[in-house]
Formats: sequence, C-alpha cells, structure tokens
Amino acid sequence: MFTLDLIVTGKQASLDFEVGLVSTSNKFILVDSLIQELDLSPLSKCKNLQEVVLSSNHLTEIDLKPLSNCKKLQKLDISHNQLLTIDLTPLSKCTSLEVVYFQNNLLSEVDLTPLQFIKELRVINLDYNLLNKVILPKNTQWDNVEELRLYSNYLEKIDLNALEQCKKIREIDLGDNLLSKINLKPFYNYTQINSISLERNKLKEIDLSSLDKKQHSYVLCTDPNVKLKRFDKGTKMDKAKIVYSKGEYYSEEQERVINQFLNSEKEEKRLQRDYILNKTSKKLN
Repeated sequence: MFTLDLIVTGKQASLDFEVGLVSTSNKFILVDSLIQELDLSPLSKCKNLQEVVLSSNHLTEIDLKPLSNCKKLQKLDISHNQLLTIDLTPLSKCTSLEVVYFQNNLLSEVDLTPLQFIKELRVINLDYNLLNKVILPKNTQWDNVEELRLYSNYLEKIDLNALEQCKKIREIDLGDNLLSKINLKPFYNYTQINSISLERNKLKEIDLSSLDKKQHSYVLCTDPNVKLKRFDKGTKMDKAKIVYSKGEYYSEEQERVINQFLNSEKEEKRLQRDYILNKTSKKLN
C-alpha cells in the first residue's frame, strides 16, 4: 500500500499542511519551525497514522482531540515546546500508543489517568518541566511500561504504588526534584529494573530493608548524605549498587556547577511561563 509521510522542518515550514496529508499517511513530523499555534484537525482522517512529532517549536497549548481517531498511533512527541497545560484524555482511544515525549516544556501539572488502559505503553518522559503534581492512575494496565522519567521538576511527593503492576519497568528517574520521602517497596520484587535515580532531592533516608533476596542487581543513584536503611540479614549487599551523584562521578566544584545550571534552567522556565501567562491574560482583557 502506498503511504505518504509528511515531514516539515525549518523556520519556513508552512502551517497549512492539510494538502500534504492523505488517509494513508503514516507519519506527521513538524519540527524546528517556531510555530506557536497548530490545528491538528487534518490528522483526524489519517487512520493509519503511527507517528506524530511536533518537537522544537513554540507551542503553548495543543488540542489532541483529532488524534482520538488515530487508533494506530504509536509515538507522540511534543517535547521542547512551551506547553503550559496538556489534556491527555483524547489519547485514551489510542490503544497502540507506545511512547509519549513531553520533556522540556512548561507543564506544572499532568494527569496520566487517561493512559491507564493503554497496554502497549512503554515510555513516559516528562523530564525538565515545572511539575509540582503528577497524577498516576491507581489501576493501570501498563504491562509493558519500561521507563518513567520525571527528572528536574518540582515534585514534593509522588505515590509510586500506582506502578506496582509494571513488572517490566527498567528505569525510574526522579532526580532533581523536592522529594523528602520515597517509598520504593512497589519495586522490590521487580526483576528487570536497572536504575532508580533519586539524586538532588531532599531525601534524608531511603528504606531498602525489604529488598527481595531474589532481586536482580540495580543501580540506585542518590546523594552521599542520604542515610540508607540496609537490607535484611543474609541478603547480599551487592543486590543494589549505590552510585552517588557526588564523589564517584563529580567533584564538589563540578557538582556546584551542575546544580547552578539546573537551578538557572528552572528559573528561566518559571519566568518564561509567567511571561506567557501574563501575555495571554492581557489578550483576553
């Protein structure tokens, strides 16, 4: 079957892409185009659409409703934009969805509940936003989820019990947040997990005492000042390799520079969000 993939890049990209789309299109890629608004309505006729990439633009909002007709959609990438909010409800019908990339935006809250019954979902990336709240669905069918990435946000708490059925999860990144406590028990019996990153938080203690004796080794990235509640007697200490963000990889000066950079990025994002919100409110008034 003949298919047409519409790929538009660069600053001169046309916003009127409807003429280039046909019902058999598999991909729609619009990147590095500096667009601030985009109507996805023409995509509703693309029943065979598998990939939508809108990264590296200036989108502050996006209506995903047209994608609800794209039952074969596997990849959605809206990373490196200026999204202030996002409603994932239309994606609940995209049962083939495997990866969602929302990193490097200005999101302060995300509800992942609409994705709870998508069995094919493998990767959720929300790194480098301004998130102070992430709603994880209590009952999921995430049998294939491998990565949950929330690095460099403003999370003060997160309930990981929602991931208790994600037996294939390999990587959880919660580094550079404001977490003061964490419950890792939902992952103690997982055999495929490779890395749990918790560095650059406000954690004082991490409880590893219930680590299953049959648990495969994994890497726990944390800070050297965090007290680790060790494993049960008879459990080998090498069940988890502890990697510190300071000392083993970075000198104190390197760590200071990294923290300064991360903090300045967050502040820049916060100011950017405030600017966009003020500009929007002035337009409404």
